[in-house]
Amino acid sequence: MASNFESSIQRGCDFIHDFVCSPCEEDGLNTEAQYFCNQCTKYYCVNCVPVHNKLFKRHSVLDRTDMTKWAAAPGMVDVLERCERHPGEALKLVCGDHDQLCCHVCVAMDHRQCSAIQHIPDVAKGIRKDPEFRQLPQRVAVLRVQIEDMKNGRKKNSSSLRKTRTAIVDEIKAIRRKINDILDKMEKTTVQELDGLVADQELSMKKDMESCTQMHDELKSIIDNIQSKDSSGEPPLYIGFRKCEEIIKQANEILQNMSNVVKYNITFRKHNEIEDNLSSMKTFGELNESNVFCKHSKISLFPRDHVFATNGTKEYNVKMSSDKGKCAIQGICELPDGEIVITDYKNRKVKLLDREYRVVDHCDVPEYSWDLCHIGGNEVVVCVNNNDDRCELLFINITKGKLVTTRKLSFTHRCYGAAHHGNNLYISSGTALYFYTMTGKLIEKLYEDKSGDYTVRRIAISNDGKTIYITNNSNDQLITLDNLGNKLATFTDPDLVGPWGVHVTTAGHVFVCCRASGTVLQVVKDGKTKLTTLGRKQDGVYAPRALYFSSRTSSLVVGGWNNTLLVISVR
Repeated sequence: MASNFESSIQRGCDFIHDFVCSPCEEDGLNTEAQYFCNQCTKYYCVNCVPVHNKLFKRHSVLDRTDMTKWAAAPGMVDVLERCERHPGEALKLVCGDHDQLCCHVCVAMDHRQCSAIQHIPDVAKGIRKDPEFRQLPQRVAVLRVQIEDMKNGRKKNSSSLRKTRTAIVDEIKAIRRKINDILDKMEKTTVQELDGLVADQELSMKKDMESCTQMHDELKSIIDNIQSKDSSGEPPLYIGFRKCEEIIKQANEILQNMSNVVKYNITFRKHNEIEDNLSSMKTFGELNESNVFCKHSKISLFPRDHVFATNGTKEYNVKMSSDKGKCAIQGICELPDGEIVITDYKNRKVKLLDREYRVVDHCDVPEYSWDLCHIGGNEVVVCVNNNDDRCELLFINITKGKLVTTRKLSFTHRCYGAAHHGNNLYISSGTALYFYTMTGKLIEKLYEDKSGDYTVRRIAISNDGKTIYITNNSNDQLITLDNLGNKLATFTDPDLVGPWGVHVTTAGHVFVCCRASGTVLQVVKDGKTKLTTLGRKQDGVYAPRALYFSSRTSSLVVGGWNNTLLVISVR
């Protein structure tokens, strides 16, 4: 009963298979073939192939992993005319709606609703006279040369990359040797200083012992002498008494002086900065990829003097269902794999976005989160200020799509902006710029301006670490400093009202967003003049407070006091 039911299903099945089992087809069944026999030049399904294999044990049977060899069968479609989706069918038609070559199976399955289906023999008439067809061999030859050149170029590039790796490893080892030399010299100097102190103290103790021996012997000698004169009369005893008193006085003075030093000792207190600085450094230096893209590539490196132009905008909603208020984006940065991290001041959150700007994770922060910056790998630092003036820098690691706070640093001043370069952190307090180690040790206050409450709002540092850009929100200025804190330029412009966020790309392009004027500007690298205004309120720029340039997508990501990120595509 079951077999009859199964046969009826197979007989009535209207599935279109690329290869049909030959024995089943002879019996009027529509069963998909899974095997092909070179000797029999026939197809077999999973049910028929065991019978074939029992009868013809020496025949070579091919399964679907070797379908390219099935073409050896008589009647098989020529490889040029074969449908790639349905190898047993020939390409006979063209779909004009999809500009696609089709077999009858393709049309039946995917192009039933298409109106521009044409027969290939009709479309192919006169193909030999077509100029593009006649140029085809030459175009293919040129393209093959280009492909071969690309392959050879990559081969050379691979070789040079390995050489670069060897050179960098040699440099790392040289650094290690220098560090070892420095440590050896420090050890030698410290031990020499220790030996000198020990020698001095041993000399002092030797002098003390010699003085004690001398006083001890003199006292014994004088008392013995006095006792031997006991029968000689009083004058000798008196003289002995006076001399003994003098020696006793000298001995007491010496003992008094010696008793001031209860014990000679040497202590050692290590310099914690050595260990702290070394432990804060994960590597001997920064490794940066330098991929040079062609001008037609989607990811491109623009020249340093390039003036950008807007190429369209798009908004992405970053509000979460758990958010209690409107999003207020204060910081934006991009991770190496293209994920975006933002701070939401109003909702006291740090949010992780995927490449499509969708929120995939978040972590709550105890108080209001301000700026953030990428410090290497998948780690960022976030500025947090609370109402009782306890200000912190949170270190957050992103692992497998999750935000995890690993440690924090506390400061006695406000933290509104953060930037990272080398193994150091730069923190803006509103009126001053501070320079710290990664362990939170203050190196120096680089710059200060008390003419307003927010004269040092946000900061950005050039890739070489030599130039620092500061937004002076109070006075509508962009300040440019060198890495010693010396002012190089002060920039003002009618579009620069309430400057807030500032960002500098690895190539040196400088961008500023202004909260009050609702603008996004590109500024010359020296910080003295404006190159262009890339966004205004009419473009969707609303009270911007943070921006970031993504070289991966050639776009500016702008955030402000609303629920969306504005992505400005540039060219």
